[in-house]
Amino acid sequence: MQKFHPIIAWVVLILFIVHLAMGCVTLLTSVFLVQGHFAYVFMGFVCLHGVLALWKVVRGGAWRAMLRYPKENGRYWLRVLSGAAILFLALQHTQLFTIRTPFGVLLRPFGTPSLLWQLALSAALAVHVLLNLRPLLLDSGIDPDARAQRWVRAVSALALLVAAAGAVCYAAGVKL
Repeated sequence: MQKFHPIIAWVVLILFIVHLAMGCVTLLTSVFLVQGHFAYVFMGFVCLHGVLALWKVVRGGAWRAMLRYPKENGRYWLRVLSGAAILFLALQHTQLFTIRTPFGVLLRPFGTPSLLWQLALSAALAVHVLLNLRPLLLDSGIDPDARAQRWVRAVSALALLVAAAGAVCYAAGVKL
């Protein structure tokens, strides 16, 4: 189980970057990429990642120490709460962008509430990815002080910035 969770986390991170690229292409160009099946697979891996993370905490009894010393475990609580926020915000994420019709999938008008929801999701993702990068590298057996951490952090931050910029551009009606 300990070796399986980092693999799932890497798969989620890679699928997340692919999803960001596909979403940016759809929102910023006239090309519409239907992500229906991809979204189900992606969300399945996200849910599996969440269940495995919860299992690691509950199984080892680490939750008792986390409750007993909340200030000392503040960073961990932030990781947990950002993960819960991602699950909550991601469930509504699919409803923000598309309308299913008998003739296919259409893009939904994107207003201020959708933009705020998307930016909240981007913020939760940024916090979660950036705070969990070091533990993921440690669990994967990669030296977290090496170039790998800086490279993965830079790619993740860039992908999140592109997602936020894409949402703002889409809300403003910008097409490339």
